[in-house]
Amino acid sequence: MPALVLIAGPESIGDLLGEMASAVVSSGYRATVTHQPILEQAPDVLRDVEALISVVTPVGEDELAALPNARAVISPIIGYDWIDVEAATARGVLVANGEASENFESMAEATIMLMLVSLYDLRSAENQLREMRPRPRGPMSARMVKGKTIGIIGYGNISRAIIRRLAGWDARIVVSTRAPDKSSQGVAFVGLDQLLEESDVVIMMTSLTPESKNLLDAERLRKLKPGCIFINTARGELVDEAELCRQIQEGRISRAALDVFSEEPLGPDNPLRDLSNTILTDHIVGHTREMYEAIPRIAATNVNDVMDGTVPSRTRNAEVIARWASRWGSRAKTPG
Repeated sequence: MPALVLIAGPESIGDLLGEMASAVVSSGYRATVTHQPILEQAPDVLRDVEALISVVTPVGEDELAALPNARAVISPIIGYDWIDVEAATARGVLVANGEASENFESMAEATIMLMLVSLYDLRSAENQLREMRPRPRGPMSARMVKGKTIGIIGYGNISRAIIRRLAGWDARIVVSTRAPDKSSQGVAFVGLDQLLEESDVVIMMTSLTPESKNLLDAERLRKLKPGCIFINTARGELVDEAELCRQIQEGRISRAALDVFSEEPLGPDNPLRDLSNTILTDHIVGHTREMYEAIPRIAATNVNDVMDGTVPSRTRNAEVIARWASRWGSRAKTPG
């Protein structure tokens, strides 16, 4: 009987989950889609699952314990912070995420868009026209990219795509990362505090891990260059949201663009909603048609690799590979 793949995710992306299921079935496997928590599935179904595809559905120790035959947990997108990588590693289960160029390139384009909209104060300009107010006189609020220092926290695929796209804009680009690439051209690698103190635009673009949670706490946020623009399209939990809101209200941060929040969806009473100098989007700013078209392909590719006994190229717990290969590498299962 063909291997069973369980695909879990919210009902709001039901069409996408269905397309992933179709891609998996076309590869010769069985697929079951659920919008419910993993543990609400029938025990006999969970025992048969050999690969789990999860989009923001939590996968922790209890869920993994109920999946005794799972070879891998796969996130078909860049994010995977809802998967307990440590627990998976302890059980010899691979964790892999998506690597579609359409995913990180869409996020890079969207982040640059938010930077430009914020620099040029587009929201104020549009509101002035819609509210039929006179054209403003005096000092202009719009600012160019040219001559600015753009600080990027993190140096993954999205950050690198942003840097490539900003080449030729005559901006100084500084990056804070634990693993600087000394061969990279046109980038200065600096410490986090220096980046915060010098950057006209600060872009959060690092992964959420136990170590990076609340990376920008109140003390660090107070080191931001006065009047800077702050953009977060990574994860809300990276930042002390209350202090961030306070600094926007007080004008230390002149404008902000946020696609992610400490709690999602953003609550109706969250004070960020009242800030006129802040652009808010519902964790969808980089979700393009092209990205969604690529996700089923990436999901099926990862499943095929796992079932063939091949380690996916975007495995996030490399320390488990030897143990995994000894169990599954010689037991590759051909699609039924």
